[in-house]
Amino acid sequence: MITLTHAGGAITLPEDLAWPDEFDWSPVAAAEQRTLSGALIIQHSTRQSGRPITLASQGASWFPRAQVQALQTLLEEVAPLTLDIHGRAFTVTWRRAGNAQPLEATPVYRLADPDGTHPYLITLRLQEI
Repeated sequence: MITLTHAGGAITLPEDLAWPDEFDWSPVAAAEQRTLSGALIIQHSTRQSGRPITLASQGASWFPRAQVQALQTLLEEVAPLTLDIHGRAFTVTWRRAGNAQPLEATPVYRLADPDGTHPYLITLRLQEI
């Protein structure tokens, strides 16, 4: 089960959303510099937060329009959210820095006047805090 919990309740997301950047982040950061003698100095530190979490339909997981509208409303939240992915909990916020689009929703097929059940493909861009 995947849920996104906020102060007003929770939104259940499709079970089969992909997490394409799950292993693209490292909890350890490093900085390298050379001394005047040419020796290499490497400094390591543990990152406290900032892990990007992208959840995406990737063409397979459909989400109803009514729930997309609920997510759209949730974009107004600045308070932390809780993301539960198959029993793993993360405190997150929407990833808005730069040109990041926190929510993408594309209809599976075009319809002039879709109702709340019309299927969409979604991508959510979150960041652990």
